[in-house]
Amino acid sequence: MGIVQRQSLKNSIVNYLGIIVGGLSTMFIYPLDWELYGEIQFSLSTAILLSAFFSLGSHALVNKYFPYFESTKTKGFISLLFIYSTLNIILISALLYLFKGPFSTILELGGFDVDKITENLFIILPLGVLMVYIAVLRAHSFNFGRIVYPDIISNFSLKIIVPAIILLSYFSLINYNIAGWVLVFYHIVIVILLLLYLNSLNGLDFKSGILKRVERSKHVEMVRYMLYGAMNHVGNILVYKIDVVMIGLLLSSTKVGYYSIFLFLSVVIEIPTKAVFQITGPMISKAFDNNNMNEIRKLYKSASANLYVIGIILFSLIWLNIETFFAVMTNGEDLVMFKTVFLLLALTKIIDMVTSINFSIISYSRYFRVNTLFIFTLAISNVILNYYLINSYDIVGAALSTGISMLVFNILKTVFVMIKYKMHPFTWPMIIISLFLMVAICLPLLLPVVFKSIVLSILISGSFVILFIFVVYKLNISIEINRFIDKYGAKILK
Repeated sequence: MGIVQRQSLKNSIVNYLGIIVGGLSTMFIYPLDWELYGEIQFSLSTAILLSAFFSLGSHALVNKYFPYFESTKTKGFISLLFIYSTLNIILISALLYLFKGPFSTILELGGFDVDKITENLFIILPLGVLMVYIAVLRAHSFNFGRIVYPDIISNFSLKIIVPAIILLSYFSLINYNIAGWVLVFYHIVIVILLLLYLNSLNGLDFKSGILKRVERSKHVEMVRYMLYGAMNHVGNILVYKIDVVMIGLLLSSTKVGYYSIFLFLSVVIEIPTKAVFQITGPMISKAFDNNNMNEIRKLYKSASANLYVIGIILFSLIWLNIETFFAVMTNGEDLVMFKTVFLLLALTKIIDMVTSINFSIISYSRYFRVNTLFIFTLAISNVILNYYLINSYDIVGAALSTGISMLVFNILKTVFVMIKYKMHPFTWPMIIISLFLMVAICLPLLLPVVFKSIVLSILISGSFVILFIFVVYKLNISIEINRFIDKYGAKILK
């Protein structure tokens, strides 16, 4: 087994362990203190947003230019990355300081709680800085074919430290201020561990005078690429993190806690999407190089069918048992009135799954810059919609905003690919299974009393999924899924 396969297998194991740990924490630990959990999620999301501006895309240089520095045997690549990152942080910090007054005034006029940022600045500011270096170090470890340990160090460990902070606070061992410092100290430890790990891979080549050893034209090229990466990165963060930040500034930390629980549940649905993107990305790139549009068309339809089927199954299992989930989890009754948030976020994920790899197709085509335009369109619309809809419909408004923005985003991408390459991911059988999706959505809404019974909800959801899989098999929507059923179904029935 090669290094890619080993790392992929180990990373999958780590991801699923993370889901288990996150799921248990979501059900039994986070609800112990909605406010503190919301404060942590708000601080992390705001720090991520700040780090996107601080970095100005410096992490985008890591994988792009590592081969150049290796082939030219130019030492000091990590030094250059740290210099760029530090200069970017200083520049953005200076701009934020100079325009702090006007920026605060604008936020206050918009009804945002500026004091919330000020009160949490001792956490958000250092976290934003540390996240810049963590992103660079993580990306650099990928240059050596290592993804597992960096993921454990920076992602999996977060699923341990957050519930630990909640428990320590719940048992009155720490207060909210100390909880913030624990979070900052934890990120400092991540930086140290990543540095030590890269050193073990001989990946730290700190050298002085690197700015002079790199040609001026190469600096110009790298800065241009860095700024292009910054636009993509900031756009993505505004798309995927701005809802949590705006809920914190417009509503309360407790509402952030509620919303974050539903976010976690919706993310469970899209887990297969990441694996599909990782597998199909290189295949699409190669197909474009060979001008093999039939291969791309085949991948497009296959990925869409597979992800849509899996998405409907996972959604149905969660949505049909959502009342059971509330009944089992700690303080679950607090979330009952907001269950529509999960419905909207989950449907957003399913829309993403059914349109599948259109983002990758555009990214690897000669129209790759169009993605940046689409992302910024989505980011701006998401910010505007979040502002108006959160004020009008609470956290349901945030989910609705995300749903509308992502729907428009995916329509734009799908139509663009259809116009430029005369292809789309849809097939007639997908209309039939869409009926199952509609039934799954409506059942708990039309028969709420039935689904309050744990036994009935489990029986109905189990029967529904079995019937759905049978129909999918008979329709032969996906060759891969039918082969999987043929292989493992025969073993089960023996």
